[in-house]
Amino acid sequence: MTESVNNLFGTDKSSSFTLKEHFRRYLAYWPLFLLSLIICIAVGFMYIRYATPVYRASTLILVKGDQNNGGTRNTEDLIRTALEGGSRPNNLDNEIQLLTSTGLMEKVTAKNNFNFSYYKLAKIRKIDLYKDVPFQLALLFDADSANPSPVDLTLSNINNTGGTLEYGNDQNKAAIHFFWDRSFTIQGKLFSLSHNQSVKNVTGKYMISWAPVKEAAQAFEDNLSVDVLDKKTSIIKLEIVSENLKRGQDILNAVCREFDLSYLEDKNSIAEKTTRFIDDRLAIVSNELSGVEGTLENYRGNNEIVNVTSQSALGFENESDVSKSITEIMVQQGVVKMIQDYFNSVDTKGKLVPSSLGINDPTLATLIVNYNELQLQKERLAPSAAPNSLALKDLNNQLNSLRGSILENLQNITKNLQFQESKLTQKNAQNRQFLSALPHKERVMQEIKRKQSITEGLYLYLLQKREENSISASLSNVSIYRQIDKAKGYGPVSPNQRNIQLYSIAFGLLIPIGIIRLRDMLNDKIMRKSDITSRTQIPIIGELSHIRSSKNPGIVVQSRNLIAEQFRLLRTNISFIGETGKSQVILTTSSVTSEGKSFTSLNLAAVLAAPGNKVALLEFDMRMPAIFKMIGQGNQTGLSEYLSGEITSINEIQHVVADMTNLHIYAAGKMPLNVADLLLSEKLLQFIETLKQQYQYIVIDTAPVSLVTDAFILGRYADVVIYVIRQDHTLKRQLDNINEIYKTGRFSNLCIVFNDIRSGAKYGPGYENYKAYDYNHGKNGKHGFSFHKKNGYNKKLAV
Repeated sequence: MTESVNNLFGTDKSSSFTLKEHFRRYLAYWPLFLLSLIICIAVGFMYIRYATPVYRASTLILVKGDQNNGGTRNTEDLIRTALEGGSRPNNLDNEIQLLTSTGLMEKVTAKNNFNFSYYKLAKIRKIDLYKDVPFQLALLFDADSANPSPVDLTLSNINNTGGTLEYGNDQNKAAIHFFWDRSFTIQGKLFSLSHNQSVKNVTGKYMISWAPVKEAAQAFEDNLSVDVLDKKTSIIKLEIVSENLKRGQDILNAVCREFDLSYLEDKNSIAEKTTRFIDDRLAIVSNELSGVEGTLENYRGNNEIVNVTSQSALGFENESDVSKSITEIMVQQGVVKMIQDYFNSVDTKGKLVPSSLGINDPTLATLIVNYNELQLQKERLAPSAAPNSLALKDLNNQLNSLRGSILENLQNITKNLQFQESKLTQKNAQNRQFLSALPHKERVMQEIKRKQSITEGLYLYLLQKREENSISASLSNVSIYRQIDKAKGYGPVSPNQRNIQLYSIAFGLLIPIGIIRLRDMLNDKIMRKSDITSRTQIPIIGELSHIRSSKNPGIVVQSRNLIAEQFRLLRTNISFIGETGKSQVILTTSSVTSEGKSFTSLNLAAVLAAPGNKVALLEFDMRMPAIFKMIGQGNQTGLSEYLSGEITSINEIQHVVADMTNLHIYAAGKMPLNVADLLLSEKLLQFIETLKQQYQYIVIDTAPVSLVTDAFILGRYADVVIYVIRQDHTLKRQLDNINEIYKTGRFSNLCIVFNDIRSGAKYGPGYENYKAYDYNHGKNGKHGFSFHKKNGYNKKLAV
């Protein structure tokens, strides 16, 4: 049976809550929305009126890197690229990091005194004047420079001589009188105030804030944004927000200027360090070169080397000449020996001596000539003269004398040739020794010259680099960065009046929605049908709308209004449950009291009896009977008396409803001592069986299940059990108890009726747009149907 009920009415847990119903639900809280909108719009207006405006300034920096990779560059670009040591990559991420560095911002802040701020104090807010003030504060000395703290000064009563100065916090505020251009000490800092124009017409209060450079720089850095303008360009965009537009523009211009100057300083510093390094190396290399040249000079001097090649050629030539001279001397010695042998030979005695034998000695030549002439004379005289003739003797004496002279001369010549040969041989040995030492000397010379060449090359290279560095240093005033235009500003960007108005309206709507949502999250009561379907599989066979408490809360199904139609729909749904042709016992219960189970039982019995069915309504909620109260009667003698035996006839406790003779109500009677014991009597079974013979429907109104066991005892006789859940009354956690009953099968055909559904949108789906037909008499005696629309904003009906 339970499965058939599920099939008939479904157990879909999905919510049918539409957007329109959401809107109608929130619309019910329109006073809250109206109040929230008024408050939020008023707050937004006050914020726009008194908030300090914030301006935005921006500028562009062009990074002139090597953008002609692979293209044609002119000579000047090539020279500059070479002097700078190669191409400079366009790494804009590095440039952005440099632009946002803390060191750069601190330099900008310190150089331009951006850590001094001047304000004009108004009633609610202060106005940043920047430089538009007739006076200026200067910090002369800070005793706590290692850990400085900010100082705020308030100036008032300003005149040509000075004014009043206040400082310190609200708990420890102090005041002094100051004079222009005179120093004063505050918190260990020595300040001086000077006016740069007339202060006759200066009125009101002014505020001067001094902050440490690091603190002020950090504040500016937080408001500074740096990004690439476009991926296709090498342009960086800088933006800053400030309370004073001129201050923001000056900060950006100073950042660009200092950034460019830092690059030039780095470039000059590198050039200076490079020049210093080259000069130091040049001095060292110059000393090394001088030492090598001195070594070469000493070696040449010590070894008498001018030119190894020429000297080698000359040595070989001298050796050849000496060898030739030695050969000639040896030849002459041989000739001399031949002449000596010739004179000493017996066979050649008296013969002529050869005169042209290659000896270049004039004395010998003369002697030989004379000898040969005398020999010729002898030979001419010998045939005619006697052997012992004086002429022959004289010629022989002369020949012997000449012969002795020639031999003596030959000995002298031999000695002279031997001496010459000895000298030439010694000279030749020296030449050979010189030539044999030349390779070693040449190698040593080459080593010395190689070292000289290397040192000289390094010296020339350093000279070249020094010149290049000098040229590069002369171009160091050309930066690769260029600020395209001076910083421009616009605004104010905050407060944005349009956005704040939109936000005010949005918050004015969102805050009530949040409150309502929070209220729903904290609400532990069932408000919508989805709260039931999402927590249980028990089918809902009926939904009953809220009715006004001013109306009769009794039988409401005798008209054609909405609640009557809902009970008729409930009757139709019940007709599909159980077996047809048999009497049906319908039990009505709930979790706790005041959920409308008695009201539901009464009107369900009435609507079942309307078609002519005989219906018995049993008031078994003996502890708190309410049915007779709803129909305007007091409690009657009834079921407790019958079951206890005080009354034996059913007819005595039967009460017929006026205008509905088919509906019989059996009152609870007086409350017994123990209701559960009374319900467990055998007489109850006989009573139910008797009623089944007389009635087509039996409706039992019983006590709540969470309080007593009456409903479970009576549930044994029920064909259908209706569990009444009341909107904004039944707790969500009580559905767990219902689920437990449903799973254990303690009731047959357990169904739910959702009661007291308010038409207001805040309660979920309502019925204010449902149109019920009311049959009335029209004008001119004609009959017609009129439409009635239920109002949804009524109080609870506690039944």
